[in-house]
Amino acid sequence: MAAILILTGRDDLTADAVVEELAKRGENVVRFDTADFPTAARLAVSLTGDGWTGTLANSRALRLESVKSVWWRRPNEFRTPDEWPGHARALAISEARSGLLGVLGSLPVRWINHPANDAAANYKPRQLAVAARSGLDVPRTVITSDPEHAREFIGSGRVIYKGLGGGVLGSEGKRKFLPVSLVSADEVDDGVTATAHLFQENVEKAYEVRLTVIGDRMFPVAIHAGSEAAKLDWRTDYRSLTYKPVELPEEVRKGVRRLMDELNLYFGALDFAVTPDGRWQFFEVNPNGQWHWIAVKAGIPLVEAMADALQGESQ
Repeated sequence: MAAILILTGRDDLTADAVVEELAKRGENVVRFDTADFPTAARLAVSLTGDGWTGTLANSRALRLESVKSVWWRRPNEFRTPDEWPGHARALAISEARSGLLGVLGSLPVRWINHPANDAAANYKPRQLAVAARSGLDVPRTVITSDPEHAREFIGSGRVIYKGLGGGVLGSEGKRKFLPVSLVSADEVDDGVTATAHLFQENVEKAYEVRLTVIGDRMFPVAIHAGSEAAKLDWRTDYRSLTYKPVELPEEVRKGVRRLMDELNLYFGALDFAVTPDGRWQFFEVNPNGQWHWIAVKAGIPLVEAMADALQGESQ
């Protein structure tokens, strides 16, 4: 029987909802966390004329040739026994990543999203450049380690400073993000030389939009902030937010389609600001962003759309 493979951790409410929906539809779903490999799972495959065939097994065995789609959701890091020496653990994890992800990544099936495309699209400078080429309206932006360049860009007003990456893992294992902040030129000092910094025009917002893209389907939801903190960065105060589905302008839809095609992404969570005069300003695309909360809050069928995509029933 054909199988849908979902790569994610055990504590993933978004995956839980999609698995439940697929089970209702009678699909064979296999859930696998890369943290189980190599200690609690086994890989046994052979190269044939059609690619890699064989099994990936944890509590159940999956024949790779039975896989019809893969959802690269949020798998955890590969894990080895704690008592192993550090160099042995590092080597085993490197080999596990190359072996398992190399084999799975070669499967000629629908990926949402392929990990290679996911990783490449996560570079914010790349996605901003692709968005601009795609016809989307991108705020004025600089990336710099030069204090004078930063001060020249900022001028007499204030601009947004935000992180370039997806945060770092703290000592307790939780991911920490740089907060969005407003910066003036007199706050910029020689500390800027320590690394790359992204400064961006401070866009006046009527509201923001989270646009969830699953294949050809696009689900735009307006996010209205109810506090000053949320107006700067709505992630800082979820309790103050209200949500409402909105219409997507056709020119934005076309630009998003070009963006997704060039980044080779099937799924994306895109953030926009809508200005008081109605312009849609692109901020970023998260190739593996969270979305179940907004499906619930806004009453939009994202779970069903993801299930359709994994079944191969939508483009």
